[in-house]
Amino acid sequence: MIDIHCHILPEIDDGARDLETAIRMCHMAEANGIKHIVATPHTNTVDNINSFINLRDERLKLLRRSVEERGIDVKLYPGAEVFVDDDIFFANDLKRLTINGSRYILIEFNFRNVKIRKIYDYLNEIIDAGLVPIIAHPERYEFFQFDYDAVNSLARNGVIFQINATSLASLDGLQEFELAYSMAYNGLASFIGTDAHALSHRAPNLSEMMRYFPPDISHYNMEMMVHDSAKAVLTDSPIPMAERNEIRKRGSF
Repeated sequence: MIDIHCHILPEIDDGARDLETAIRMCHMAEANGIKHIVATPHTNTVDNINSFINLRDERLKLLRRSVEERGIDVKLYPGAEVFVDDDIFFANDLKRLTINGSRYILIEFNFRNVKIRKIYDYLNEIIDAGLVPIIAHPERYEFFQFDYDAVNSLARNGVIFQINATSLASLDGLQEFELAYSMAYNGLASFIGTDAHALSHRAPNLSEMMRYFPPDISHYNMEMMVHDSAKAVLTDSPIPMAERNEIRKRGSF
């Protein structure tokens, strides 16, 4: 399996607190069937990309060497979780923040108090730069939880989505579960990521989380979300699309 969203690099953001924790997270990932991990530390500004990239690459090199020395069978790739706000309109080097040098960029927004019109503007700016936005954990955003049609609209316009394993396992609240499940069941989620930050809450334990996923999600959709789509990202290939159906919030018409 491939995890495209993981805060596994030591001492760079709110993820792994030190190298030993990062190594243990890699070991846990391996034990859970994860063979490839994209290291996606937070970057909260797009006006000092050089500093972020230098630090990320230094930590990535250190962790790769440590994992290899210990014989842990996990490959690590560079990425970022890019916080997007109005500064995106002034960014000029977003390509350097993509996953493994591909066209795909993992992004997040403020969780509340953002108008959906702003989200469209941000996404259009990224698409106009020749990149493909992957929205991290859409199920956690208040504006999507109450507006499933916005998710449908963005999907029709080529935006792709990564849901969190903990959300699909019912560990992040009812609203998060319902949206994550609806997206996974109907083929609107292209990836399941751990969004791991530590060895406990939101850990890189994907196989364990999968035991709690709803059993009616098709095998095809699951394989796409934990392997095929992420493989396409790592090789900068077109994302294979599952059969999609529009989602509806429970109780709506």
